[in-house]
Amino acid sequence: PPLARIPVRRRDDVVLVPVAQLVTVVADGELLQLTTTSGERHTITYRLKDLEARLPAGEFVRLSRGALVRVDAIRKVSPMPGGTYLVTLASGAQLPVSRLRSRIVRDQLLRL
Repeated sequence: PPLARIPVRRRDDVVLVPVAQLVTVVADGELLQLTTTSGERHTITYRLKDLEARLPAGEFVRLSRGALVRVDAIRKVSPMPGGTYLVTLASGAQLPVSRLRSRIVRDQLLRL
């Protein structure tokens, strides 16, 4: 079953971050940086592909080897040289789409 909450260790406590509030997941070496709709940032030790498999299907799109983003948070997809894209989120953050994932993003997001 898909995850509803992600446990995040904060010093001695464990904070439960609802998946519904998750906007981006960006890999940073062995760590994952989670960003929520309220702008909170959390760090967990987990593999991106394992987390992707446990998130609700269709709610997130993989932009590159190291980035996942909630589809509802995407406001603009801009073409870039070389057949890639730049995704702009509702928060104003911009994330590049890898060449390999550009076709998937195009098929998943930019087709009627």
